[in-house]
Amino acid sequence: MSKAPSPKTPFKGRTVGRLVAVQALFQIEQTGSSASSVVLEFLNHRLKDTQKGRRQVDTTFFVKLTEGAWSTHHRSDEVICGALKEGWPLDRIESVTRAILRAALYEILESNTPTAVIIDEYLNITHDFFDDKEVAFVNGVLNAVAKKIRQVP
Repeated sequence: MSKAPSPKTPFKGRTVGRLVAVQALFQIEQTGSSASSVVLEFLNHRLKDTQKGRRQVDTTFFVKLTEGAWSTHHRSDEVICGALKEGWPLDRIESVTRAILRAALYEILESNTPTAVIIDEYLNITHDFFDDKEVAFVNGVLNAVAKKIRQVP
């Protein structure tokens, strides 16, 4: 069961950008709105509230991550499905978890950020929404994907 992120989480810059990108990806999937319209909504309205709460967002990173993760989500979904148990469909995964996996996978595929940093960041975000069981699931999927894509030991 998902919950709202804790306002006490000491997120900064890119980490907040990742968290907000996950929220935007969730909204895109749920509403069917375009990535660009959701990004604009976040930039014009939602992120202003976040900034007032002293949680600084790397907006450039947020935009690139959200739009990139959504534009490649079909490819990402195929990779994610390859890391799941046979017969486990993608739609069985909770929608917030799908958003987390899509954002993380986009970074693994498209960035030079160290794999361990990416996985750690998304595990922390997952922990803000879910219990340890879901965190372990995300960890397993991301580690399996990273081993295939980046040849991580």
